[in-house]
Amino acid sequence: MTIKKIVDGLKKKTNNAPDIKYKEFTINEQKVTFVYSMSVASSTSINDFILRRLDEEKDKIKDKNIYEYIKNFIPNNNIIPFDKKEDILYYVNSGFTVAIFESEKYLAFENRANIFSPINKSENERSLKGPSDAFSENYQFNMGMIRRRVKTEDLWIDEKTIGKKSKTKVAMFYIKGLASEKVIKNIDEKLNKINIDYVGNTNYILEAISNPNRFILPVNLVTERPDFAAQMLTEGRVILMVENSNEAIILPCLFADFFKNPEDYYEKSLNIIISRIVRFIAFFLTVFTPAIYVSLMAFNWESLPSGLLISFSVQREGVPFSSIFEILVMSLMFQILRESDLRFPGKGGSSISIVGALVLGQAAVEAGVVSPITIIIVGIASISSLAFSSIDLINSIRWWQLFLIIMAWMFGFVGVIFGSLIILATLVSQNSCEVAYFSPFEPFNLKEQKNVYIPSKKEKFHPKNIFRKKDK
Repeated sequence: MTIKKIVDGLKKKTNNAPDIKYKEFTINEQKVTFVYSMSVASSTSINDFILRRLDEEKDKIKDKNIYEYIKNFIPNNNIIPFDKKEDILYYVNSGFTVAIFESEKYLAFENRANIFSPINKSENERSLKGPSDAFSENYQFNMGMIRRRVKTEDLWIDEKTIGKKSKTKVAMFYIKGLASEKVIKNIDEKLNKINIDYVGNTNYILEAISNPNRFILPVNLVTERPDFAAQMLTEGRVILMVENSNEAIILPCLFADFFKNPEDYYEKSLNIIISRIVRFIAFFLTVFTPAIYVSLMAFNWESLPSGLLISFSVQREGVPFSSIFEILVMSLMFQILRESDLRFPGKGGSSISIVGALVLGQAAVEAGVVSPITIIIVGIASISSLAFSSIDLINSIRWWQLFLIIMAWMFGFVGVIFGSLIILATLVSQNSCEVAYFSPFEPFNLKEQKNVYIPSKKEKFHPKNIFRKKDK
C-alpha cells in the first residue's frame, strides 16, 4: 500500500481533522510522511528535532535505507517501531509523531505537549508532616513519583490498554514476592474482562472491577498521595494507575484501611493510637447516635435516668413533630449544607455552611419546630462524620444511618441491635480481590489486629503481609 493511500485512509477516518498535520519529504527518491497532532504534540519539539533537521539535511543524506537513518539519527528519547497501520492514529493521539515509509514500516517519536496539570499539593488528603506532592494527570510523572520512592528491582509494572475508543493505559504496580500471586491474578483477570468504550479516570476502572451495588461500602481504596501508595506497596498491596487521572487505586482494600491516614506513618506510635481510637469512636457516633436517640424517644423511655427523662420532656414540650421526623429533616438539612460546601466555587463554601447551620438550628429551636436535643444529636453525628475524608465511605455512612433510624423507629432498641447484626454480617461476607474485607477481625488474627489500632514503630516501617497467607 502506498503512502498516499495510507494518508488518504487516515484523513477519511479522522474526517480530515484540522489539528492533524501531514508533512511529506523526498530523500534519495524515497518518500516519507510525518503525521502529528497539533493538539497533543509539541510543535516546538517536532520543528526543532525532526522537520527542520530533515529539511536542512535531506540533500546531504547518502544513506539508501532512509528508515534506518531516521531511526538512528533523529534525536528522541523514545522511538517506537511498529508494523501495523491501524496503530498510527493511536500514537498520533497520544502525542507522538509517526513517520510512514514506503516499505510499510512505521516509527513513532514521542513529542508530547505539556497539557497536564502541574504537580500540586494534595487537597483531599492534606499533609501535616509528610510530603505534600500529589498525583497529577501526567501518567509518566505519576509512575516516576512511585519509582523514586520504591527503587527496588522487585517493583514490577504490568501495563494494559483499556477502552475501545479512548485506549487508556492502566498500569498495575506490585512488589514481586510481597504481593499475593492470587491477588495479582484476580486483579489481572478483572482488568482483562473490562469491555467499555471510554476510560476517563480511576472511577471507570473502579466501577468495572468492583462488586455489584448490592454492597454499599467501597471495596477499593483511592489515594492521591504517592507516599501513601508507595507505603501500601511495601505492605503487599497492588496499585492501579490510570492515564489522565490524578488518583491511584489500592487493592485489596480492607474495612480497617478507612481508619488509617497517610499521616500515621510520620507520627509517633502513641499519637497514632489516640488518633485511630478517635476515628473509631467517631464512626460509631456517626452511625449509631441518631438511631439510639430515636429508639429512646419512640420506645425505650424507661431506659433513661429520671433526671434526663424530665430534661428531654421539657425540651420537647410544644414540639409538634415526632423525633424521627426531626432527626430526618435536620440530617437532610446538614447534608444539603455539606453538599453546597463541596460544590460552592471558591473558598467561601465553608463559611456559608457554618453560618447556615447556626442560623437554621437556632431559628428552628426558637420557632419550636425541633427540640434543642435533636440539634445536639444531629450535630454530634454530623461532626463525627467529618473525621473521614473518603467520599465513598461518607456516602455509605448516610445509608447506614438511615437504615438504623428506620429500624429504631419501627422496633426500638431491639431494631438497632438487629440492624447492627445485619450490617456486621454484610461486612463479614464481603471480599476484596478474594481477601476477606473484614480482615483481620474475620478471619480472626490477633497479631494483625494490633497493627490496626495499636501500631508499634517497628511494625509501622516493616509492615507484615497478611495476603500471602491466603495462597497457602
